Amino acid sequence: MATSLTSPALAFSTDKAIIAARKALAKVALFATDFSADAVQPGTTMKVPVFTPSTAEVFNAETNNYEKADGSVVYADITFDKHVKNTFQFDDKDFTLVNGTNFWANAGKASGTAISKAIAAAVSDKVVDTSVTATLASVTKDTAANLRKVCAENDVDPSTCVIMLSPDYFAQLLAKLDANIYGGAEAIKLGIIDGLYGFKAVIENSDLGSNVGAIVPEDALVVAGRVVPVMSPSVYEEVGQTTDEVSGLVVGARRHGNPATGANFCTHEALFGAALVQPTKVIKLTKGS
Repeated sequence: MATSLTSPALAFSTDKAIIAARKALAKVALFATDFSADAVQPGTTMKVPVFTPSTAEVFNAETNNYEKADGSVVYADITFDKHVKNTFQFDDKDFTLVNGTNFWANAGKASGTAISKAIAAAVSDKVVDTSVTATLASVTKDTAANLRKVCAENDVDPSTCVIMLSPDYFAQLLAKLDANIYGGAEAIKLGIIDGLYGFKAVIENSDLGSNVGAIVPEDALVVAGRVVPVMSPSVYEEVGQTTDEVSGLVVGARRHGNPATGANFCTHEALFGAALVQPTKVIKLTKGS
């Protein structure tokens, strides 16, 4: 992983934070994402291009030439309004009680898990804002496959859609599928069933509130992140960031101590935002009355 950190311990800890975050980020990456290393002030915005293809038609020099636009592109405004951090405190004497390497590794894992949950929750908050709903009273092979009909009724392509299911509904679906259908350990380890019934994926989501699920086209939801700028790096013992080569997520890290008490502080953080580009294409799934 690319990093600007210099101390092996903090770099190692931040690597562990990113690895721990990948489980949740694997789900987020199913949608339009743009994690950038550009440093900006919290609260600023960026535009993320979202491309929508159309039908490819036969070339005609007069009616369908190289200056006739076919697909469309919209630029989604992403506000970086989510600045999350996870800090651990330790005293100098703490390292006489435990192995120092394990301390840094476990701190990183805990921070990565906390940050990834915050990103996943922000995504879910956007999903449940949509007003389009459909009923899914229970999960069987038939009702899961019938969600293709729900997509057709709402003019969305199932092959581009991610189905989110609450943990109990996801478990019901797993119980009804053969292992060779859902693709193996990924469904259990990551909560992702790739390509089921022609959908892009079916994923487990525990942040849907009272809803049992949602159908989300891949480009209807946009997630982006950037580096938190540190305006006074000299007040810290070390400041830097590490970029995940898999997801592109940048995790910032900072470490400092209190000379009066001997307390030390290690923080991992992320700055990100999420937005619905096509809210009318996102379908909430409810149990119905």
